[in-house]
Amino acid sequence: MEIRSSLSVPPARHLGYGLNPLITLLKEHGIDPLLVMEKASIPEEALDSPTYQLTPQQELSFTSEVIRALNKPELGLIVGSRYHLSAYGLLGLAVMTSENLIAGMQVLYKNILMTWTYMQWITAIRDERAYVSLEPLRDLGDSHQYMIDRGLVASHIIFKEALGRDIPVQEVFLRQPEPVYADEYRRYFNCPVHFNAVENCYAFDSSLLYQPLLQAEPETARIYDSQCEKICAQLARNYTFSDVVRNQILSSPREIFTLETIADQLGMTARTVQRKLSQEDSSYKSILEDVRKNLAVEYLQTTSFTLEEIAVRLGYADSSSFCHAYKRWTGVNPGELRNAQASDKPSRN
Repeated sequence: MEIRSSLSVPPARHLGYGLNPLITLLKEHGIDPLLVMEKASIPEEALDSPTYQLTPQQELSFTSEVIRALNKPELGLIVGSRYHLSAYGLLGLAVMTSENLIAGMQVLYKNILMTWTYMQWITAIRDERAYVSLEPLRDLGDSHQYMIDRGLVASHIIFKEALGRDIPVQEVFLRQPEPVYADEYRRYFNCPVHFNAVENCYAFDSSLLYQPLLQAEPETARIYDSQCEKICAQLARNYTFSDVVRNQILSSPREIFTLETIADQLGMTARTVQRKLSQEDSSYKSILEDVRKNLAVEYLQTTSFTLEEIAVRLGYADSSSFCHAYKRWTGVNPGELRNAQASDKPSRN
């Protein structure tokens, strides 16, 4: 059995905020990130713009400059350990609420465009072992091993956080010759590490793939997964500021957001957010309502959640508030949609 991520060609661009872990490391070592960004031809405004898209040349050049500036060949292992499931927003929620680990992997791999990878991620089961491997999708230059190391460590952290327990790695295999930082692999994975191998991967007991996840809620996972697919479709095109605001709301759909909280998350004033949305003939209120309406319809059509449970998941104080809003959006009560669906189902008799 084998599952592969959806990418067969490298992404054309990544959003600029994916550089944040490296920016943080530079600051921790007293290095001005702007100087490194200048060498990589990345403008200063990229740090403050949630919609700025990096070309692969910019991103890989910046990564190479950081590796040189910090003089840490093991940098990929360090940065990979900082990628926690919570950093992936809605995608992280879709993974952690999946039924089991292999279902979470399938969600992650299908929506891999929402990560910052240039790799094809593969999980294969062989001889009662699960192998998670990475295959570069393009020439990565000086960043090649960094990207591999980052991906191996980040994936291990994501999977064990979703499972809610450690995933003991049995062996690690790497194509590169043994590097000066070989002991760092052994320290992190705590297992034998083999160099000059035929693939870049790590292996663990495949029975863990079928263990239920700590926060498994498959019906909710389907909703999140559906929204992730829509975001991936956006990423295949160009991001708009409205998309950014929408995705901020979707990243924590149970919270009650205000324009001010969204603005704070984006590092902007509420007036700036309003102005940017107005330039796209949109508004915060219309986006929030559209998100809630779309999620409400999906919950009603694809889950058995009660109206009270749906109200909580959409950030409403109670089912009465949710029902009032739903009728305003659609002209009917949410119960009517459920009843119509029930009458459309074929009889079992």
